[in-house]
Amino acid sequence: MIKSSNHVIVLNNIPFTIEEKKVLRELRFPPGVKTLGELREGHIASSIKNTIDTAYSLIRGRACYRTFEIKGISGDIVTISDSNSVFRGVNMVRLLKNCDYATLLVCTIGKDIVEKIEEAGKSSLADAYYLDRVSAWMADYMAEQVGSIIQTEIRKNGYEPTFRYAAGYGDWGLEAQSEIMRLTEAEKIGVTITESFIMVPRLSVSAVIGWERKSNIKSQNAK
Repeated sequence: MIKSSNHVIVLNNIPFTIEEKKVLRELRFPPGVKTLGELREGHIASSIKNTIDTAYSLIRGRACYRTFEIKGISGDIVTISDSNSVFRGVNMVRLLKNCDYATLLVCTIGKDIVEKIEEAGKSSLADAYYLDRVSAWMADYMAEQVGSIIQTEIRKNGYEPTFRYAAGYGDWGLEAQSEIMRLTEAEKIGVTITESFIMVPRLSVSAVIGWERKSNIKSQNAK
């Protein structure tokens, strides 16, 4: 049974861990530096530690997603049960051409962390930079966590997930955001878009994951 096809699934307070090693990688420190204790510059290590503590206190991971049946493909448009305009582009056709369903998702780390970045920028550009980079990574981390939940549902129903494809990449234009927001009822998690289709709060993610038929995957592997 495809639970997420009947209604929008909302996730609140998504658990997360901020790993020092990944934070240091995001901040472009040398690969050999894996912990803050290995940094020679004590003041920098202290600032990054404060950034991580701040992120833990302000990030609120939330998400919503829903699965739709694919009705057909015409030209560069993939039609689903509730929309004939959300999935457009050659890349989208390639992604979903062997799929029976597609799951749309929207996730966010909330507005509090974004407001803190803007506040920090008024007094310390370094602190604002550290917090912005950690938050950008955490936004993608949340998308990965939600993607894992969706992938589990896909596999339980006998399909294989495609990779997660985000709105605004390739030829899937940001104008699709209007339909994505409607179909996922993103306002339930506090996410909206501007007139130029930019998500609010900033550092939110919208994407699609396809449900690919296993028979097609087996035939491809056999070639």
